[in-house]
Parts: sequence; C-alpha cells; structure tokens
Amino acid sequence: MAMELERATKKRCGGIDGDNPAADLTDDLIVEILSRLPAKSVCRFKCVSWRWRRLISHRDHRKKLPHTLAGFISHYSVPLHDGIVLMPHFDSIDGGEEDEEEHRLVPDPSLSFLPGYRTIFPKDCCNGLLLCLCCKNSPRDESDYVVCNPATQRWIILPEIDRADPVSTVRLGFDPALSPYLHVFAILEHVDGCVSGVEIFSLETGAWSHRENGWGDEDDHMVHPDAKSAFVDGMVNFISYNSAIIAVDTEGKKWKTIPFLEEMTCECISNGILAFIGQSQGHLYYINFRDRDSSILSVWTLDDYCSCGWSFKYNISTSQLFGWTNMKLEREYSLIAIHPECNMIFYVFRDEGQNTLLSYDMDRGKVNSICNMRDPFWKTWDPCLPYVPVFMESLPDHA
Repeated sequence: MAMELERATKKRCGGIDGDNPAADLTDDLIVEILSRLPAKSVCRFKCVSWRWRRLISHRDHRKKLPHTLAGFISHYSVPLHDGIVLMPHFDSIDGGEEDEEEHRLVPDPSLSFLPGYRTIFPKDCCNGLLLCLCCKNSPRDESDYVVCNPATQRWIILPEIDRADPVSTVRLGFDPALSPYLHVFAILEHVDGCVSGVEIFSLETGAWSHRENGWGDEDDHMVHPDAKSAFVDGMVNFISYNSAIIAVDTEGKKWKTIPFLEEMTCECISNGILAFIGQSQGHLYYINFRDRDSSILSVWTLDDYCSCGWSFKYNISTSQLFGWTNMKLEREYSLIAIHPECNMIFYVFRDEGQNTLLSYDMDRGKVNSICNMRDPFWKTWDPCLPYVPVFMESLPDHA
C-alpha cells in the first residue's frame, strides 16, 4: 500500500500516468498507512494535495504519525526597565507558520506555559523534549532546570543536584524507540577542570543518581560546558579535549572512549573545540576542518557504534557554503545541526550584525537560505537547537 501512495504522489506531480489508486481511500485508512512510513516520506506526502496536508497536520493525527525536523529553537533578548531577559524563539525551516493556531508545531514559542520564570534559556533538545535553565521571578537569584515538550506544553522541574563538585555541563537524552523515560546528564568537575563524575536523572525514578568518572583520570577527559552532544544508542556523546568521543549510558554503567583517527584531530581555542557532532539516520556524525586548511570541512560517520570504526564521507569547501574560501569556523559561521534523516547540515553565517540560517545538502551540493535569526548570537556557542516534534505523553500533565 505504501508503494501505491508513492505512485499516487508522483501522479499528482505529473510523474506517471494511470488511475490514482489512493483517490477513494478514507481519511482513517490513509492515516493508518502513513503511520507505518518514515517521517521523511510523510513530510513529502504533504505535497500530494491540500486534503492530505490538512490530514497530516491535524492535531488528532499527530500522535500516530512520525515527525521530522521542523525548525530550530534559540533565544532572543528582551530589554526591560530593570535589565535584559532571554526568551525562547522558534524558526521554522519551512519558512512559514501553519495557517491555524491549532496546527502549529510550536503553539507557544516563548514557552510562557512555564510559570513563574523571568528568563528561560534553552540548553539542549533531544527527540522533541527541550531542556531549559529557568531563572525565577522571585527570588531572583534562584533557578531551575526544566524539561518540557513544546508541542504538548507539558513539563517537569528537575530536583536540585546535591553534590559538592560544580556542574559544568547538562545534557538531555531521550529516545522513545528505546525507552519512554527521559534522562538528564550533569557532568561534574573538580576544581582543576577534570571530570569527577556524572549525575544522571531518570524520569522513571524521579531522582538523580551519582556515578564516579568511568573515563579515566587523564586531564584531557574534559567536556566544554557549551559543546554540543549527541544521543545515540542510549548513550550521550561528547567531544573531549583528548581527541576522542567520550560517552556514558543512561544508567552510568557503560562508559566508552572512541578515539579519532589521526586526520580527525581538531584544534582547541578559548571558546572550545572546533568540531561538531550530531546524530543522523541512526549514526554518529563528526565534522571538523582539515588540518592546515580551515576552508575544508571533513565529514565522518561512526557506521558501527559498537566497533568504533570511523568512515570518511565528504569534504566540504567553504566556497561551496558561501562562495568564497578562508571562512573561519566559530568566528564567521557555526555548525548547528545535521538533519536526523538525510545528509544535510545546518549552519549560521554571521555578517555585519546579522545571522542567517542556511542548509547544505551534502549529496546534491545545494545551499538553501532559510531565514534571518531573530537575535544575533551573543557568542559563538549560543545554542540553536534542532527541534523534532513529539506528541506522545512523555511528561506529567500540569495543565
């Protein structure tokens, strides 16, 4: 039946001749068939007709249908009489909003359904859930870590971490295909900057559990507080200062160090590591500029996560991304995401006080300018988080 839908789609676009086998299908049957297809196909089938677009976008069908990358969550500054506050913001990669409020994938981009907070700062996003650092209205010096679902407007306030060592990095892990429960990872540091351990929050228990550092005692096993992470196969992955990927699972029982090949080593600057990791098509992706040639980005994948074997995929010149060479990563542009279902990267170009969000299709060599960001980055590591909506009931209901 999926093949019949594909033929119907092509016919609507003038691709093939003959009768349309999907013309007389009921709405319920179409939704049932679409629910068994990949998110990329469902997104493409929105173009079949206005009827199909409304059907796929309808809120009653959202829980049944898979969803793909919808856009990016960032923040913008709001000047007030007593200072500046940060508010979340959503940029759609479709370049527009749905016609009706009920059809919007992010009904409230400012996350105003989170009560009692003056500032809401997005820190991480994983498979539809968003981790935020929220500063209270009163008392002004207190804050909470909150995990919310922007699509369903449900949330949970995380309990405080009762540890002597300071928290350097907090990241979110959630994959409904592996577990219905979210996990939050808080990396703890000694005063010398080395990792002392990890606190792991589980929604199943509602509490933090402490795990001593399982990566070893090397000084280079450090994680930059603003560096990106990737949640793959139930493990959160970071780039360490030791030319490797370090990872830990949701129970703190499995610790992994994945060394880079010699040609994959990356430079460290004061702001962090000049490299990027992300998850796409079930694989861990790693991107950095080539040694002694900052105008070339190299793309690698970890096709077999268990064997830790890296595969080279692409070389990308900044002339392909911008039309000229000698562009400096994390100075003039930032890599922010890779599409979860295809070989496409997203990046932000900073020029004369403006920030432009663009995409690059690595298979076709095509650049697409998406939009101007609402607020310029305050610094190169400000988060711009890829957002894939999820409508399952994965969080408590505070409505």
